[in-house]
Parts: sequence; structure tokens; C-alpha cells
Amino acid sequence: MSLSHMPLEDDVCDVIGKAMHGLGLSLAQLAKITNLPEGDINTALTGQYDDRILKQMAATLELSPSALIGLPSYQPDASAPDGLVRIVSPFGHAGVNAYLIIMGQHALAFDTGTDADLLIEYLEQHQLVLDALYITHRHHDHIAGIQRFEQTRIIYPEDTQHGQTENSHSGNKLTAIDVSGHMNPAKAYYYDGLSVPVCIIGDSVFAGSMGKSPDSESYKLALKTAKENLMTLSSNTVLCPGHGPLTTVGLEKVHNAFLGLI
Repeated sequence: MSLSHMPLEDDVCDVIGKAMHGLGLSLAQLAKITNLPEGDINTALTGQYDDRILKQMAATLELSPSALIGLPSYQPDASAPDGLVRIVSPFGHAGVNAYLIIMGQHALAFDTGTDADLLIEYLEQHQLVLDALYITHRHHDHIAGIQRFEQTRIIYPEDTQHGQTENSHSGNKLTAIDVSGHMNPAKAYYYDGLSVPVCIIGDSVFAGSMGKSPDSESYKLALKTAKENLMTLSSNTVLCPGHGPLTTVGLEKVHNAFLGLI
């Protein structure tokens, strides 16, 4: 899998389905509110849609119409700065991402993916000392290799408070950010010691989308934490999601149907 052309985690149908689930709307309820035939909505959910139908659905689902319509052609123009390494292990069509922030011969790891061998091999090949492993959330695909790190300091999302900082080996601070919603609790980790700021965000936000929330209250929380805690970071902050390609705050403000301007 080419990391420079990694597929998006979600397509238009996924985004619509997640919004419907988050708002607690059935197909029949959505049809009634939008005045669209159920057949048109059902057809859209199978991948056959036109811009008119998407625009009507987006308004009802509180999504950005332009971002939803533009999602099929969206590929974020974002790359990893020196010192940030992404490790992709098998999961679904886009894999699952773990990350390393490297500071000389020391490193911090974020999640394990489904195959920790890939992460460990990188550390060994580059003779890196792993100072700590940070977990964004406890879904299995992000912690499947946790048992391989029994001798490492592991920080789970419940171990930190929003805004809590600690110094890294480089002297730069790592800040925990609340991104609960997709799972509770969940944390992102912001680091401003590379050429641009980076934030490892788990499944709180994907390029063009976000992780599915289990219920309506969690969905409201996911939108709140993403908008208030991630979208307020500087526009050039590189967002490092749990699935799919890297993106930036600035790109997601425009291209993310959940977070973009209506």
C-alpha cells in the first residue's frame, strides 16, 4: 500500500450512514424531513447519487454540502515531517495506523496497530529507545499488540486529563487532548517539536470524515470535542488519524463533511 496514495477511510455512503446513526434517523425519517423519496435515499446509500440529492441530505444531516459532494475527489495534500513515522498494519481496506515521534535515538509510540512486529522492527532497525507508548483509545485494532510492550511505560487515555502536558526527551511538551465520542474516553496527543505541529488523533477524525459514534449522545460529544479541541489548533497542524491518510486542520475545515463550514 502506497502511503502517499492511501485511500480514505470513508466514502460518501459511510459519511451519510454515520450521520444518520449519530442523529438517530431512520431512512423513512430522513425521507420525510428531506421530502426525498425513500428510494432515492436508499439508492444514494448504495453509491448512486447526484449532487442535488446529496445537497438536500447534507442540510438535514447537518453536514457540509460542499465537503460531502467533493469527498469522492478528495485526497489531502499532507505529508509527515521529519521525525514522524507512520506504521500501517492490516485492518480493513485502509489498514490501521500507529505512529512514532523520533527525537534523536529516543522515540514515543502511539497505538500498536494489529501487528506490533512492524513497530518493534522499526525501533530495532533504527536502534531507537522507546520512552513510552501512548494509547488513543482502547478499540482492539489500536491495541492488539499491547502485550509486546510489557516493559514499556504505557499511557492509556484514562491516565491523562485534557490539556495535561509532559516533557519529552527532546524537552518539547506532549499535550493530551480530549477527543471522546467515538469511544469514551479517548485522547489525542499534540507535539510541537518537529518542523510543523503534529497531533495523533486516533479515530476521532479521519480525512474527510470521523469515527462512528455508538449513540446519539456520543455523536454530539464527538462533534464537540473535534470542533473545540482539534479544529482550534493551528491550520498547519498535521493530523495523524487511526485510519487513512494524514491531513491537516486547515484541510479538514474545508473538506470534512462533519466539521467543514455548512
